[in-house]
Amino acid sequence: MIIYKKIIFFIVLLVFIIIGSLNYFKYNDVITYFPIDISNSGYLVNLIDEKGFVKDPLLNFNNSSCKVLNFNDISNNCSNFITKFYNNDFLDKIKTIVNEKKLVFINPIIDPLAFVIQLYKENDFMSYHFDTNFSLGKRYTVIIPLYLNEFNTSYLTIKDKSKNEKKIIIPIGEAIVYNGDNVLHKVSKQEAGGERISLIINLTTDSNYSLIGKYLQKVRNYMFINYTW
Repeated sequence: MIIYKKIIFFIVLLVFIIIGSLNYFKYNDVITYFPIDISNSGYLVNLIDEKGFVKDPLLNFNNSSCKVLNFNDISNNCSNFITKFYNNDFLDKIKTIVNEKKLVFINPIIDPLAFVIQLYKENDFMSYHFDTNFSLGKRYTVIIPLYLNEFNTSYLTIKDKSKNEKKIIIPIGEAIVYNGDNVLHKVSKQEAGGERISLIINLTTDSNYSLIGKYLQKVRNYMFINYTW
């Protein structure tokens, strides 16, 4: 049974690698900054430490390590972030920034990583990857820093079109939006004493899925639940 699961895992991983490789043909390394009304929310550290879902690198082939609150966790423990950012006013703001006539939230029931808060403490990281996008639309990723302490070394890092590594520094009070499925990016390793918390919001221009897209999304969710991928 264990061997069977490993075979399935590697087949799915291969599919994701192929999809990621295709994204090079529409590579877009544009990062757009915009101001956001938010305070440095250090109280979230203990909350996420206690309630957060652990992404264990020992279970995901050393792909990522951090703690995550999904949409339900946020709703139950810090719903003010849903009130503030999961609404039409915020959506209209992003539509204007990215110049899209249609833009919707990716349903967090369909995709558990569509609206999450992540905590990066000592040794936490995320390897280079493309964000998965199984919807029929263009995907946009919004990152809003909620807490950064003075020892933080955990930053969004991208490969630009010339394959140069570029560190994206986002201070409290600013946010970014970019095509997460069209640019190779990672989160650099957090050093001792460092703490970083970010709200990640995923949007799409078309929330519909093809039959293959629905299947791949279900497989992606399975990977997240069983392998903390």
